Amino acid sequence: MENTQKKRLFIQLQCSVTLLACTLLPDFGNALSSLIGLGGLSFVVIIARIIGLVGAGLSGHQLYQSLKESIPPTFLYITAGTLALTLLTLFPGIPIWLDYIALVGAFIVMYLSKSSLGISWNYESTQGAYLILLTTIFIFYHNIDDKICTSIAGFVANIIFLFYALSKFGKSLDADGQASVSKLKIAAWLGVAASFLMTALGWIPFLGIVIIVISTIISIIAYIIQLIAYGDLSHCAILGEEGKAGAGKLRTSLVFIIIASILSPIPVVGKVGGLLTIFAMWFTFKGWHMIVNGLEADQQVQEPATVEETVSNNMIQEAEPQVQEPDTVAPPAPTEE
Repeated sequence: MENTQKKRLFIQLQCSVTLLACTLLPDFGNALSSLIGLGGLSFVVIIARIIGLVGAGLSGHQLYQSLKESIPPTFLYITAGTLALTLLTLFPGIPIWLDYIALVGAFIVMYLSKSSLGISWNYESTQGAYLILLTTIFIFYHNIDDKICTSIAGFVANIIFLFYALSKFGKSLDADGQASVSKLKIAAWLGVAASFLMTALGWIPFLGIVIIVISTIISIIAYIIQLIAYGDLSHCAILGEEGKAGAGKLRTSLVFIIIASILSPIPVVGKVGGLLTIFAMWFTFKGWHMIVNGLEADQQVQEPATVEETVSNNMIQEAEPQVQEPDTVAPPAPTEE
């Protein structure tokens, strides 16, 4: 299997398992009845879980067919068991505490995938783009299933997005890319503030409604800033044509998520907001995947030389003997006899 194809399937597997982990997060507000009774899933959560299962199953099967001799058996067993258990939780009459076992399995799969499949990124910016993709899934998912755990997950994802993923992503970008990263950092700070308000105060009766409105407004402002940032990113030459097109898909995803953020808190049309969030996740996946491809292409990305490399190259050039071309001597002019 080509390295590019393997990385594509790896990203698909990780994104699918991340989405599964989001759908498996527990609801502490209904913990007792969940443990002794049956878990109730909303229609949108069921769709998200099915999408995650299909995506993980297809990518996992293709990886197994191509790399079955090199993939550790332990990783195969854990992945297959996690997907089978998650599929089982969709059937009526299954206690929701089985979701927690599947959730642990999903996190183990996410942790082991990179080393088990032998994935290595050519550049730090690529790793940053990959991490931004995973954290964005956690951040967006709160519009699908509003509960304490999804708020906490979104808050932690915003922290990783701000202090780690963006720093790595900006390593190899040009001026347009750096301008985009600066705006994304502002949006991430707003996202952290909105997630903190939702997590810390959103559960309080009466006051919680006001907090939800305020945090939603802050989130929408953050998304609008991201929309502008991805406009700058679409002009980043170092991404190549595919990466620039990916930035355009990210702008499309933000249009969906802005509309979803407005609709999700409204009881009557909240489910529509959840469905729009799934569309936003799809465009986010396509966009960042295209950016990863653009960054990983050797002919499109050149890492700046370090100081040590520059000094070494200068020393080599100085040590090379300078060969001078011998002066050409013009032939003597013919004499008249």
